[in-house]
Amino acid sequence: MDCQQCRDVVSASLDDEATPAERTDADAHLSGCDECRRYAASAERVTRLGRVRPIGDVPDVVTPLLASLGIALPDPPEPAVPAVPELTCHSGGCCAASEPAAAAAPRSACGCPATCGCGCQQGAACRCSTRAA
Repeated sequence: MDCQQCRDVVSASLDDEATPAERTDADAHLSGCDECRRYAASAERVTRLGRVRPIGDVPDVVTPLLASLGIALPDPPEPAVPAVPELTCHSGGCCAASEPAAAAAPRSACGCPATCGCGCQQGAACRCSTRAA
């Protein structure tokens, strides 16, 4: 394999296009050719930089193009607001807001009243179930 063939295989290898036989032949050539080893190292560096380099700001070309054609983009929809979950230990349990004492009680980080016996008051994981409001 001559240097040009080796460089072609190095390039193809960087794109995962070289066959195993081509890679074996190129590796044999690279073991004895300093110039091709330098080329391979440089090509690997350039390929890596091209694949991982952050991209800069990309100008919006769609809006002006569509405007030139008389087409306006619709306004984006408002993001959906997720429903606030309602915590309840059990139907009618200590976290149920229907109980006056539970509704007025201070709440812990998980939303359970301070009187809840789910374990969250002692630092354990909350054992209450969550259901959509």
